[in-house]
Amino acid sequence: MDPSLDAELRDDFLVEAGELVERLGEQLVGLEAAPQDTELLNAVFRAFHTVKGGAGFLNVEPMVQLCHHAEDLLNEARNGSLLIDAARMDALLEALDLLQSMMAALVANDALAMPPPALLVRLMPPKKGAPPAPAPVAALPPAAAGGAIDDSEFEALLDSLYGTAAPGTVEPVPVATPAASSTIDDDEFEALLDQLHGSGTPAPVAAAAAPAGGGIDDDEFEALLDNLHGKGGMPGHVAAPAPAPAAVPAPARAAAAPTETSVRVDTARLDTLVNQAGELLLLRNRLLTLVARHGDSSLSSTVDELDRVADGLQNAVLGMRMQPVGRLFQRFPRIVRDLARQLGKDVDLVTEGEGTDLDRSLVEALADPMVHLIRNALDHGLEGPEDRERAGKSRRGTVTLTASQRGERIVITVSDDGRGMNPEVLRRKAVEKGVIDEAQAARLSENECYELIFRAGFSTAATVSDISGRGVGMDVVKTRITELGGTLRVHSRLGHGSTLELTVPLTLAILRVLMVRVGDRLLALPLSNVDEVFELHPGQDSLLDGRMVAAHRGRALVLGDLAGWAGVADGAARHVVVLHIGHLRLGCLVHEVIGREDVMVKPLGHLFAGTTGVAGATVTGDGRLALVLDLAGLADDSGELLPALRMTA
Repeated sequence: MDPSLDAELRDDFLVEAGELVERLGEQLVGLEAAPQDTELLNAVFRAFHTVKGGAGFLNVEPMVQLCHHAEDLLNEARNGSLLIDAARMDALLEALDLLQSMMAALVANDALAMPPPALLVRLMPPKKGAPPAPAPVAALPPAAAGGAIDDSEFEALLDSLYGTAAPGTVEPVPVATPAASSTIDDDEFEALLDQLHGSGTPAPVAAAAAPAGGGIDDDEFEALLDNLHGKGGMPGHVAAPAPAPAAVPAPARAAAAPTETSVRVDTARLDTLVNQAGELLLLRNRLLTLVARHGDSSLSSTVDELDRVADGLQNAVLGMRMQPVGRLFQRFPRIVRDLARQLGKDVDLVTEGEGTDLDRSLVEALADPMVHLIRNALDHGLEGPEDRERAGKSRRGTVTLTASQRGERIVITVSDDGRGMNPEVLRRKAVEKGVIDEAQAARLSENECYELIFRAGFSTAATVSDISGRGVGMDVVKTRITELGGTLRVHSRLGHGSTLELTVPLTLAILRVLMVRVGDRLLALPLSNVDEVFELHPGQDSLLDGRMVAAHRGRALVLGDLAGWAGVADGAARHVVVLHIGHLRLGCLVHEVIGREDVMVKPLGHLFAGTTGVAGATVTGDGRLALVLDLAGLADDSGELLPALRMTA
């Protein structure tokens, strides 16, 4: 095979198999909870069977063997011979982990080792006794009259034709001629049709095309070929499927194959399209500014039309980047199952809003933060079964994941019905660990006490374990969410549970900012971090604990000096933009608030790489350059403002 074609087939296989494997974790956990769910059982079986078929075509024998053993176990469950209990599910989940590792090795062009024999033994179904005598073909349901047959009837037919070999057997069944091709001859095919539809002449078979389902489908036909000739013909040789002889009439189809309605596009091409749409957005902004400045009415209507078309194109392009948040959620049932068993807790996971769309880059970026939030809910939030029972609750705890869209923001919540948080305990622990002093702790509101869990080094765990107690993690989660332009807030009720609410922008491709002026420089502040803007009046600011603060809404708001950070003359900066940066609430002094804009952030290049507090740059509507601030970079790891921003007098 042409190496380039071989690589293309491998890449196609990895994409399609990856989609199946991605869903398997959630499906397997669901199957453990409902082992009698035949639809779910069949879906899991088909996933392993499909991956095995593709791996066999590419001659990836370790993957074939692994999927084959998993398939055998699942097939016994389909036949009603066994139930998938916890031990068998452990083996299937271990097989899934190994399958994912094998796929990663294929991506890296690494050699694959055969599956561990111990795992294959665990996947083997229990040995059966002597097989029952095959049922007479005449006793089959009305398939002879042209009706459809179901899976069990088809399996019985194969048993009567070729014995009781398990479907999907890897070893090829011996045939009369060792060099036989992978097709069946006319006599074999006629025998099959006789068993399916009776022994009538070929003419009635052709005439039976009208009834729907009168023939066998592709999966059934492939299963028959597997049992006749094995997978791929000669052992160790993978042959391309040969077409059936032209003289053999194919079973009639009830309807034509559906038309393809989707196409796979390389993400790099998609990103290029998004970038070009962003450039058009910048030009649109420039034209709008020029028309407003010169008041040319002859161009106004044309620019308005361009504005409408550009908005439509932007929305269409951004829609192409969207993926349902369910692709993120489907990773978590397996995590909850394993962690609940490790902690000795009974936990149900409930998901809502899986169809909510989210930028594909955010789906990947949120995976690790979400895992930590879920682990925190199970470890810290939920009580053990005995404690829940003593509190009058069900022994089984519930963790709920929800997703919804609010305007141009996506809101994801992680809720538990556990013990909730005690603000006084959080306050005391923060002082004990030196996170804050007693004077600061006394001034904290209840909600601000909850925010302490995001401070570096803070933990309420009495002991250190593999799961928690080291005082690391939640601060990293908060920082990561802030880097994505998001927020993370806590709501809790003692004795009833807690909810962590995470909000992120709908997309990262186009950023909505508040444009401000500091001295002679333009700065763009991500609008998702802006709470409000107000004008600072004389006497409203004062010194508190060595920091400049402003009295606002009955609270002391810490003021930050953006002019000093930007290295420009201060002057009379009397406008305050209130920002939230992680757990920090900050009022930034600026000289002028210009307004809101949609911009595309451009990198500054390697010479400016690592510049603290700067995410990139953009071009404003009047053609000027504006720095886009990385607000997370304006505070250090402890949540304190950078020295250049601090106002002490």
